Amino acid sequence: MTLWTNCNPAMEVSGMAMEAKGDILDAFQGGDQRVKIARYLRVAGGGASAFEEVRGFLEKEGLSYPIVLKPDYGQRGQGVEIVRDEAAAKRWIQACGEGFMAQEMIGGLEFGVHWSKFPDDEVGEIASLCGKHPQRVIGDGESSLERLILRDERAVMMAGYYLKKYASRLTRVLDEGEEFVLAPIGTHSRGAVFTDERALVTEQLREVFDELSARFPGFNFGRYDVKVPSIEDLQAGRNIVVLELNGVMGEPAHIYQPGYPWRRGMQDLCGHFKKAAEIGEAWREKGVRPPEPGDLLDIIRKHCEKDYLEVDQF
Repeated sequence: MTLWTNCNPAMEVSGMAMEAKGDILDAFQGGDQRVKIARYLRVAGGGASAFEEVRGFLEKEGLSYPIVLKPDYGQRGQGVEIVRDEAAAKRWIQACGEGFMAQEMIGGLEFGVHWSKFPDDEVGEIASLCGKHPQRVIGDGESSLERLILRDERAVMMAGYYLKKYASRLTRVLDEGEEFVLAPIGTHSRGAVFTDERALVTEQLREVFDELSARFPGFNFGRYDVKVPSIEDLQAGRNIVVLELNGVMGEPAHIYQPGYPWRRGMQDLCGHFKKAAEIGEAWREKGVRPPEPGDLLDIIRKHCEKDYLEVDQF
């Protein structure tokens, strides 16, 4: 029953829940190679000292605002925010009140790359490649931001969230052709648009993710969230920067492309967890004991009881 949570022995229940983002990034061994990891800082708690830690990190790394702040424990982009100045950073840190990560802001195109490999195989597989596009509205020179949100067939589905987040700007009239990004974070639950980009997968891309994943012994199945300057760079396996890595619950996000058939999406999800179980079985044959069902229930209970940070605007 629990083999699917045995596919990544190096992660807490293979990344099903309650895994720390920082623990996962910390586990990569060796320096940057062809794929880099975005520079980050882990901070144990909130308060004035936490802000000073972030300030010291920026000075040390030669970074400036905007930066990304995210809770160390979080799901589906909860609490993740791009903060653009020190005042916003202080407000976010105060609201968070727990361990978090400060990470450099990386520009470019965002993708979700699902990689997997059986323990004894020589090469891995990229079974899913998903493009992540910010949700935005376009001004017409007449309509307020509120009206643009309410008449956009996708944005209106999250109107409650957007109207609260941008409450102070709803009456603003956007110029004709002006773009207003509603969801700058590449998270589906925040409104980002996901597209199926599996046709872009190349051998060069697979090779660099084989190389990257070899730096994390005990990781065999999950989805990297990455940024890259261009599609050409992605296919050539160059200039790729990892934002974070999700374990077994990092689903093949191409299924969320608008119009993707529901039945095919369910088949892809079934195949996803079937392969996780097969890799988990391969690890069991090597002596890695799967979690007990009670262990999973305890973690699910902790996940449900945790008060996750959600943000409106910083």
